[in-house]
Amino acid sequence: MRGRAWDRGWVGRGIGRQARAGWLAEGSAALSDLVLPVRCGGCEAPGSPWCQQCQAVLAAAPAPQRWEPTPAPPGLPPVWTVLPYAGPVRSALVNWKDNGRRDLAAALAPVLAEVLLSGLLSCDQRPPTHVTPAASASGTTLVVPAPSGRANTRRRGDHPLAGLSRAALRQIPPRSRPSLVPALRLARTVADQAGLDSGNRALNLAGAMTVTAGHARRIPGMTCLLVDDVITTGATIAEGARALRVAGAGHVVAVTLAATQRHAHPPLSFPREPG
Repeated sequence: MRGRAWDRGWVGRGIGRQARAGWLAEGSAALSDLVLPVRCGGCEAPGSPWCQQCQAVLAAAPAPQRWEPTPAPPGLPPVWTVLPYAGPVRSALVNWKDNGRRDLAAALAPVLAEVLLSGLLSCDQRPPTHVTPAASASGTTLVVPAPSGRANTRRRGDHPLAGLSRAALRQIPPRSRPSLVPALRLARTVADQAGLDSGNRALNLAGAMTVTAGHARRIPGMTCLLVDDVITTGATIAEGARALRVAGAGHVVAVTLAATQRHAHPPLSFPREPG
């Protein structure tokens, strides 16, 4: 009973199990730092969580650019990205997302902020039509992170993409800053996308996403910036865009930190890797 009362008390303060799990994960990471030597999240060099050489890779990145995989899935919105998914960039994203290295958000958030700004500038600046009063109260553009499955969220203890999106938005001037709305969720279980080709990825995700009931009234007529960490075949972004359009989004643009170097044109420029 004491455990339940404690739990209700925290929930009453607006802090749920998911947030507490995230704190526990961060605490475990901090404890491990006391036992294990700190290593760079990009190259594993000891002594720093993000070394100067890996920072130089991010600093040498080209300006964000439009990207489209070949073949592009039907319904893929315009996609803006900046880094090839290779070398220290790939290691950093894997460590940040799946290995509990949330501290790497400090290095990744400024890059994502640049891509978000490019996506914002590419959007039609004219006020959209048929925007609901609930939507117009917070502006005409929303940032919508791609959803995570329940199993991944439980395993990670949080939604890393939403956290990184918040950190990136804090670097955009308040007057230009769109609202973050975690409007998408997975409506059914999907298989792990790793190892699937473009056709099977599309089939795996077809009809899998929907807009949550709590956010449905905010979407009609809005411009939505759909955020993901990496674009490979584009299946995840195409499905997220479909769900947002079904909910009434007026325009969808996607932004990612990185793109898998596949058969696409034009290729992304690879910054010189450390060493």
